[in-house]
Amino acid sequence: MSDSRPMQSGDDSDAQLDALLTAAAEGVRKRLADAIDVDAGRAAIFKASVVVEEVPACGEQDTSHLAWLLPSTGDSLMQWLAVSAPGYLPQQLDKALSTIRTMTVVGRALLPESLRPCWGLATDFLTECRDNLVRLKTGLAHRELTREEALALQYRVRTGIGQVIGTLRQANRRAQGPDSACVIERLISTSEMILTLLGWTRQGIEQLFADTEQTLQCPTR
Repeated sequence: MSDSRPMQSGDDSDAQLDALLTAAAEGVRKRLADAIDVDAGRAAIFKASVVVEEVPACGEQDTSHLAWLLPSTGDSLMQWLAVSAPGYLPQQLDKALSTIRTMTVVGRALLPESLRPCWGLATDFLTECRDNLVRLKTGLAHRELTREEALALQYRVRTGIGQVIGTLRQANRRAQGPDSACVIERLISTSEMILTLLGWTRQGIEQLFADTEQTLQCPTR
């Protein structure tokens, strides 16, 4: 814009102005892209839900990032037990979905590059579990599933979480340093809690279809 030459009138000057504005916008976009840590931003957005999904770990290590994302609280186990009854099937499905989302954010934000291949495989399993949970929740809510179809989806999710645990254990053998090992152990313990949660969801599904062969509406909150 410091060029002292007068701008041509008409379409040429408009084109020159458009080009200057486009160049300026592209420069701003590039500088923002270089300066922003997308994974850290996503982790911050989901911070509140991550706190809710924490479960007690077997041992605590000095891992500052993990302490920020997954703070351990004395009554955190009660947050799981509060939805253990069969009548809490919708809340169980919601909790499973939010916990899987939490695990995905934590793994992406805190695991090192050396573990990306293992974590990428675990993420694929988590994504498939999430999709099957959404189908289960939606199908029950809209009375679109039979008992056999609902139990089949529950089984697929349970199998997928088992695959996640197996992949994380493989990653744990490759982990370098206590921080990575602590993150993986926390993810494994959370996965094991999801398996317990899925056991409760099976009970809820069995109860839902206990009195009839017809599909029933999933209980609401």
